[in-house]
Amino acid sequence: MIATEYSLWFFPLCLLLGIAYSAILYWKSAKPELTKRIKIVAAICRATAVSVIAFLLLNPLINSVKKDVEKPIIVLGIDNSQSIAISSKSDYYKNTFAKNLENLIRELEKDYKVEPYLFGDSLKNGYRQDFNGNKTDISAFFEKIESAYYQRNMGAVLLFSDGIYNTGNHPLYAAKRLSCPIYTVNMGDTNIRKDLLIAKVNYNKTSYINNIFPLEILVKADKLNGQQSQLLIYQDSNVVYQQQIQISSNSFTQWIRTSFEAKKSGIVRYKIVLSAVKEEITETNNRKDVVIEILDQRKKVLILYNAPHPDIAAISHSLASSEAYQVEQYPVDKFSGKLSNYDMLVLHQLPAQNFPISQLMNEIKNGAIPCWFIVGKQQTYHYFNNLNVGLQISANRNLNNEATPLLNKNYANFSLSSATEELLSTLPPIDVPFGKYTTSASATVLLYQKIGTVNTSYPLFLFCQGQEARYAVFVGSGLWRWRLHNFMSENKHDEFDELVTKTFQFIGTKADKSFFRVNGKQVYAENENIRFDAELYNQNYELVNEPEVNMDITNGKNHYQFAFSRSSKAYTLDAGLFPEGDCKWTASTNYNGEKYSKSGYFSVQKINLEGVNLVADFQLMANIAAVNDAENFEDNQLEQLLEAINNNDNIRAIAHYNKKHHALIDNLFLLFTIIALLTTEWVMRKWSGAY
Repeated sequence: MIATEYSLWFFPLCLLLGIAYSAILYWKSAKPELTKRIKIVAAICRATAVSVIAFLLLNPLINSVKKDVEKPIIVLGIDNSQSIAISSKSDYYKNTFAKNLENLIRELEKDYKVEPYLFGDSLKNGYRQDFNGNKTDISAFFEKIESAYYQRNMGAVLLFSDGIYNTGNHPLYAAKRLSCPIYTVNMGDTNIRKDLLIAKVNYNKTSYINNIFPLEILVKADKLNGQQSQLLIYQDSNVVYQQQIQISSNSFTQWIRTSFEAKKSGIVRYKIVLSAVKEEITETNNRKDVVIEILDQRKKVLILYNAPHPDIAAISHSLASSEAYQVEQYPVDKFSGKLSNYDMLVLHQLPAQNFPISQLMNEIKNGAIPCWFIVGKQQTYHYFNNLNVGLQISANRNLNNEATPLLNKNYANFSLSSATEELLSTLPPIDVPFGKYTTSASATVLLYQKIGTVNTSYPLFLFCQGQEARYAVFVGSGLWRWRLHNFMSENKHDEFDELVTKTFQFIGTKADKSFFRVNGKQVYAENENIRFDAELYNQNYELVNEPEVNMDITNGKNHYQFAFSRSSKAYTLDAGLFPEGDCKWTASTNYNGEKYSKSGYFSVQKINLEGVNLVADFQLMANIAAVNDAENFEDNQLEQLLEAINNNDNIRAIAHYNKKHHALIDNLFLLFTIIALLTTEWVMRKWSGAY
């Protein structure tokens, strides 16, 4: 079908223009050297060429419909965790099953688009299992494909697993959000076998100097009645506790409770070991490492508020999850204590018209007390703007926007875990003041406001380095929604708690006047990348990142060297994964003839979730398959699985029809046709001697 920008009634005029042009050229002018036949042919060539050129000036378009066929997508989720390798069928999965799985994928690829994933402590593309996953999160696999294949032709999901999950949400709830059938294949072993293990250890991740902290250990044994083992607890290489364990039944459990004194600050590592017994299936779960951070003292946090608000409870509960903080909260008009008794403050929607708190603000400034300001509808911006905490707001408190957080990737004061960064992108909106925001040079923004789909430069969460103390400012009301969303999506508050505790860690740290600063965690999991941030200042305390910054990490006898990468005006280092153990680090650089260095330590903690439960949960696998009326298969029934997929009439290709428009002026055939017509005319005229 042909259409033009102008009416097709202009087409006859194009023909008339070509004929008229040709008639004037050949019939109205004397060309005695041209024969009548040559005149006719030349006239036709000229008339046709001119008519086509005139028609192309109307910008004609050719409308076409293209049919695209989208094959159904078959997504495979393959358990790559250690629990499968520990099962009694380990050799089968590493050899026969691996070949059968490869054959299944090859057969599926003939009619479907196949997307295989391996899941364990991470999710990655592929299907070749190495069984090195330290934990299993089945729900993360379902959540990933739910978002990745949204509005695509996903025909079915194939789940290959033993049904054992030890992190994340319950997979059945995540599976219910998928609209396609989920075929499940049972792996692992449901038999209870002889095994002795440390099932659980209860302990406080932090403690304080001279405190007594408890350690509770749950020992389990299956089918080992009459045997005995010895429990040893090591600190460094010294045995600090031991106890004989007499196994008195085939389903044996015993709690062992002890306690230790925190004698010095820093990282303390305890290694808990059960001596092996005869015929137990594995010894990997006979050991557990515990890392405890010993702090100098607990910091006291005071929360003062204008009126009761759920945000206050959200912050209080997050701080209560860490022993590093002692929290007290009061309505501002009921507080009669001394601010000097507290290390940090939270002012919720203060100062306000009814509570200007000028005396309290003088105490805060004179005492150099770090403070977190939470701005809300009850705030009086005139009083707030006089505080000099890095932000000025010009707004009507009755006008608000709804904003979601937008992470500043160049923020360098501290880093957030990848899980927290991912959570920030999914958080619900909160109410923020509608108005003009002005940040000072001493302020750095962690979160910007995203209003609707528009990324703005308005600050949502910022930090300010005052002359004597640090301040944080959160512009909005609704933090409690974020904590609730964290629990609903992850069944825990860890990511929200990290955001809150790192806020207090940063503002509670005394101002560092050194020119070279390095920040990093002191405890990492063995599947967590070792990351550091560094800052270098000139004599005017302006950030620079011209010289190279190097880091040396020593782990026992091993020595590693790294170079920091530059990020904005600071530095960052991702040293990758490290084996369990204690490490020392030294970072150094040279700037303007001066050598700067910082040193510290960190500990890498082993994860051993996969050895705790080795009994496969086939009932869960059957329940997942029943969600959308699919089927559950054994690991030797892959041919039946292929047949079930091929016989499912709902798994079919989808045709998409796309309309396309092509400008006729871009057609090379027409270009060459016009050139050929004019060339033919020119050759005939020249051959006859005409000019």
